[in-house]
Amino acid sequence: MTPRAVPEVMMKQTPKGMFVKPVKKQQWNRKMFMDYLVKHQIEAPLRVIAVIVAGYFLGLPLCENFIFISNQRGDGLYQKSFWDFTFLSFYICVFTVMRAFIMTRILVPLARWSNVKKKKFDRFAEQGYSFIYYTTSCSFGAYIMYHSPWWDDTSYYWRDYPVTEYDGLFKYYYLVQFAFWLQQIFVLQIEEPRKDYRELVLHHINTLLLISLSYCCNFTRVGNAVFVYMDAPDAILALAKLLNYSVPGIICNTAFGTMLMVWMYTRVYLYGGVIWSTFTEPDFYVPVFKLDPFEGHWFPYFVKYIILGLMIGLYLLVLFWTAMIFKVLIRILTDPDASDVRSDNEDDEPVENEKLSAPVSKQR
Repeated sequence: MTPRAVPEVMMKQTPKGMFVKPVKKQQWNRKMFMDYLVKHQIEAPLRVIAVIVAGYFLGLPLCENFIFISNQRGDGLYQKSFWDFTFLSFYICVFTVMRAFIMTRILVPLARWSNVKKKKFDRFAEQGYSFIYYTTSCSFGAYIMYHSPWWDDTSYYWRDYPVTEYDGLFKYYYLVQFAFWLQQIFVLQIEEPRKDYRELVLHHINTLLLISLSYCCNFTRVGNAVFVYMDAPDAILALAKLLNYSVPGIICNTAFGTMLMVWMYTRVYLYGGVIWSTFTEPDFYVPVFKLDPFEGHWFPYFVKYIILGLMIGLYLLVLFWTAMIFKVLIRILTDPDASDVRSDNEDDEPVENEKLSAPVSKQR
């Protein structure tokens, strides 16, 4: 006799015709959705990209606003636009596809060729992608900053506020950085958690708040500076980790020492200078403190302390990871066999964050 059907239940039959305890049907939930994205990191977003690109070449309206920056003025400069949201969403998909493709099709085979341990293939690929991205983003950011007055004068972070127009390269740079950090939310969910996972989550929250504020409230100059100061040590850190997985020893430790010097100069010293500038210089150089969104003014005086608080929060995380770096340095100096430069599993000591970047007001 067939038992009555039970709603939302699947009855599993044994070979003898007996029925075991009912099992609830799987429901489409967040975990299943994330599992689907993880398994289709290339295919799923690539379909979205293909539709938009095809629409652009077919001349469909609005598709170009996903691929290219918008709101160009008559003088060739650009301003913010609601279409920036479509640009961000498109490049979140691009970063997802690009990361998965580079890791699986290029970096994992490279790890195999480099005699990296099989269990470290994923870590090697993650750090390889980080090295590629941070090297590229730091280079572009440094180029923009070098050709700008705030390269060697922090007062230009605040002079002429609000700066609401940008050249094309600057707007592309800032929005692509924004899209990268938004996509990192997904990356944080799929990477194997490390011991400093909570600090990473706090860093990502702080970073995205600062990026959002810097762009929406017209603090992009100081944001450019902090992007560069954060990206430079990230690139060398990722390189040190790649060497640690492939050729641990003196070469890896040399890269680690180089990273430490760059870290102390950019993240501790220069970024500390940005915080000091935020505390002292707006009072002298901001033309007027007021809230007038239609004119681009988002800087009533109390906003200075909101920005400052977020920047200090990021700096505390920097100091936390700095302490972990010195812990590794001591281990390298006292233990000739030490070669680890960051925590990868529960057996490793946590060192520092590989993605500490944020502009101000990122900030990063």
